[in-house]
Amino acid sequence: MSSVHAVQSSRLRLLLQFLGSMRLAVSLLVLLAIASIIGTVLSQQQPYDNYQLQFGSFWFQVYRELGLYNVYRTLWYTSIVAFLVLSTATCVTRNGPRMLRDMRALPVRQRRAAIRAQEHFFSLDAELSAELMASRVAGLLRRGGFRPRLEREGSEFYVAARKGRFHRSGYFLTHLAIILICAAALYNADIPVKWAEWTGTLKPAKNFDLPLSEIPRSAWMPLHNPAYRGIITLPEGQTADAVFELAGDGYLVQPLPFRIHLRSFHVSYYSTGMPSDFVSDVVLYSPSGKVLESGIIRVNHPMSYDGVEIYQSSFSDGGSLLHLQSYVLGMPALQPGQLSGRVGQTLQAGDSGYSVQLKNFSLYNVMPRTAVGDKPDPKNPMVNLGPSYTYVVHDPHGGAAEFHTYFSPITRDGQGYFVQGYRQALGDPYHYVYLPVGPNGGISLFLNYLAALQVAAHGGAQASPAVFQQIFAMLAARVAPNMSAAEQDRFVQASLNALAEMRDYPAPFILHLQSFDHRWAAGLQVTKWPGTVPIYWGCVALVLGIFILFYLPQRRVWARVEGREGGSHLELGASADRNKREFAREFAAWERALRAPPGKEDTTLNC
Repeated sequence: MSSVHAVQSSRLRLLLQFLGSMRLAVSLLVLLAIASIIGTVLSQQQPYDNYQLQFGSFWFQVYRELGLYNVYRTLWYTSIVAFLVLSTATCVTRNGPRMLRDMRALPVRQRRAAIRAQEHFFSLDAELSAELMASRVAGLLRRGGFRPRLEREGSEFYVAARKGRFHRSGYFLTHLAIILICAAALYNADIPVKWAEWTGTLKPAKNFDLPLSEIPRSAWMPLHNPAYRGIITLPEGQTADAVFELAGDGYLVQPLPFRIHLRSFHVSYYSTGMPSDFVSDVVLYSPSGKVLESGIIRVNHPMSYDGVEIYQSSFSDGGSLLHLQSYVLGMPALQPGQLSGRVGQTLQAGDSGYSVQLKNFSLYNVMPRTAVGDKPDPKNPMVNLGPSYTYVVHDPHGGAAEFHTYFSPITRDGQGYFVQGYRQALGDPYHYVYLPVGPNGGISLFLNYLAALQVAAHGGAQASPAVFQQIFAMLAARVAPNMSAAEQDRFVQASLNALAEMRDYPAPFILHLQSFDHRWAAGLQVTKWPGTVPIYWGCVALVLGIFILFYLPQRRVWARVEGREGGSHLELGASADRNKREFAREFAAWERALRAPPGKEDTTLNC
C-alpha cells in the first residue's frame, strides 16, 4: 500500500514540476504571442465571402479549419490561455512560500559549504581577533549601504547582509499579473457561450436576410450574457434592441438591456475625400421607454452605460430611397420605365424577367481629376463626382452583373458624360462606359441615335463617318435643332466611343437615377467586457514587477569568522541577481580593504 502511495506522490510531484516549469511557461507565451499576431494581422470576424475572395478556395478552407478567422474564439486559443493560467498559478503556489520566507528574514548563520558556493568568495587569515574581524566586516558592509546582522556562536562569528529585500516581489507581481490578465481575458471571451456553441445548444443562424423576429431562438444568446461584442448597422431614425456577432459563416443575436435610437448621423470629409469625422446622435431607452442616456458617439469617443460601451465603427447607406428611369436599348420610342425602391431592396423590371437589386448608395465620391480625364490642377487636385449608386441586374437565366453609376455628369473637352461601370464577377475591375449627354441634360438623344443607327444598319447602310454624321444630322434636325455643327461633331464622336465601350454591355436596358432621398446608417459596435479593468490593473502590476526585477536587484553577503590561535580565519561569500560586473568590482574592493592592515583600507571604494 505504501508503494502505491509513493508512486502516486511521485507522479503528482512530476506533474507539478511540469506545470510549474519555466520551459512550459515560455512555450505557452510564445504560442500565445504567435496566435495574437495572427489575430492582429488577419482581420477577424469578417464575412466568409470576403475571406474566400482574398485567399482563394484552397487557403480559405485551410484557414477556416484552423480557426484563423476568429482566433480568440477557438478552442485551442482558449486552451493555451487557460493552461498558461494553470502553469503560472502552479509556479506561484510552489515557490511562493519560500520566496515569502526569504523576503521576511535572511538567515545569518550559513554553513561553510554554502558560503563557498556563492558566486564571489574569498578567505583570509588575519592577526585580528575573531570579534574584531567580524566588527570590521560589518562596518565595511555598513559603509557600503548594507544593514548587516551579526551573531556569535562560541568562538565563531557570523555576519549577514543584503540589499533589495523586496526583489522577490517582482516575481510575485509579474506572475500574478499574467494570471490576472489571462483570467480576465478568458472571462471576456465568454466561455459559457463558446461551450454552448461547441455542444450544439447554441447554433448560429445562416440566413442574413431574416428579420429579427424570424431568427430562430437557437441563435439567441442570453440577455444577461456576462461578456459580448456585437455590431449593428442602424439607419437614421430607427431603433434596435439587439446586436449581431459573427460566428463562422453565420451569426448570433445578443439582446441588449436597452434600446438604441439613432436620431441623426453626420460625416465630415478631408479635401482628399477621406472622412475626417463621423458622429452619431444616440438616445438609449429602457424597455419601458424611459430615457437612460443620450449624447453623441464619435470615433475613439464611445458612449458608456452600465458597463456597456458603444463605439462608432463605420457608416454606410441606411436605405436611401432611389427613383430610377429604365431605358430599353434600341427602343427609344418607349416611355422610360419607372422603378423606385430603397437600398437593399430587389425590384422587378416589368415583365422582362430581369430584377434589379439596389446594393449601395454613396453621397460623395472624391477622386483625382486625372482619373476622370480632367486636366491636373495643383490647387484643386481632387474633384467630387457627387452621388453614385450600385446595383446588380439578375437575368432570367440566373446570370448577374454589377453596375456602378454616377448621378451627375462630368465634362471633358466641352462634352458632358454620364459615367457607368459594369462587371460580371465580384473580383473583376469595373469596365467604364461614358454615355454622352444631350442638350437637355439626359441620355435620350444618345439612345435615339443608337436606335437610328440600328435601323440604318438593318436597312443595309454601310458604316462610314459620312453615314454616321448624316444619320445624326437628320436626328438632330428633328429633336435638337439648336445644336451647332461643332457640338454635333463632338456628340457623334462621343457616341461612337460609347458604342465601342458597350460592346459587352450585360443588360438590355440602362438605368438612370432621376432623384433620391438619402439616409445614413451608423455602424455601431456594442461591447461588454467586464474583464477590461482587471486587465488594466494586471498591466500595471506587470510593468511594476518588471521594474522591480530590473532596477531593484538583490545582493546578499555572508561571512563566517573563526577564532584561531594568534588571530582569526575569515570566509566571505556574496552574490547578486543583476549588475554583476559592477558588484564584482565592489566585492574586489571589499577584499582589498579587508586584506589591508587595520586603518590602512581605502574606504572610498565602499561607498
